Amino acid sequence: MMNLIDSEVKTKIWVISLTKATERRAAFKATLEGAPLDWDFYDAHTGVSPDLTYSEKTSTRLNGRPMQRGELGCYSSHHQLWKWLIDSQDYDQMLVIEDDVHMDWNYVLDIKGTDFAKLGIEYLRLFAKMPAAWRFMASPFLDKYRHLVQFTGYPLGTQVYLLTKSGARKFAAKAKNLEAPIDVYMDRTWEHGVLNLAIFPFPAFERHQASSIGEERFTQISRPLHEKILGVPPRVRRRLQSLWLQWGFSGLQARRLKKSLKASRP
Repeated sequence: MMNLIDSEVKTKIWVISLTKATERRAAFKATLEGAPLDWDFYDAHTGVSPDLTYSEKTSTRLNGRPMQRGELGCYSSHHQLWKWLIDSQDYDQMLVIEDDVHMDWNYVLDIKGTDFAKLGIEYLRLFAKMPAAWRFMASPFLDKYRHLVQFTGYPLGTQVYLLTKSGARKFAAKAKNLEAPIDVYMDRTWEHGVLNLAIFPFPAFERHQASSIGEERFTQISRPLHEKILGVPPRVRRRLQSLWLQWGFSGLQARRLKKSLKASRP
């Protein structure tokens, strides 16, 4: 069995939260009382960071609507944290959490010393919002009660995930142009090459409360016919890519990972 615990692996926990969200911060902090974890709040962005580019026209053509301000800020926040990890000399991986999540901290204590890079896992979801298509990768995984799955659809959500340096590099390399919300981008394995993996059952859940991004993101706007037509080819292409991911085997990367993980079963 592979030794997954490495005392040299350093995991940073970042909790994304708006500076004005004092009640959310207080509620989140209360759940961590006494837990010996290396964590800090990360002040969420409220717009597009200078190193990213965004075109409202392109977003409307591809998605049927412009991205909302909250979505732009969310994208920027996660992107900046990826860059932070890439540049960090002290940490090998990070756990990114949004402040409306309730975590099983005992589980985090158990896995924070796991060398996920050694396992070949670059990105690991600990929550998802949608019941998307998936397949087993390793069962059981890390302990006898949980399993590793690969999402091949759009599970959506960035509420909580673990990321290694190599995963951060791949995400950041293709993320400069904002063409879709950050969770949609992260689900598109074919764009950045990062497998969409998750722990199941999830060791986290999202609190029931109003979204800080807002509900306007679900609203389509009226557009001229020629603009709708221009948006058809890229949407068809992405639909075909999504179907390939779902019904194909996702390439050599996934096959190698599935094979190597057999050695880590408890």
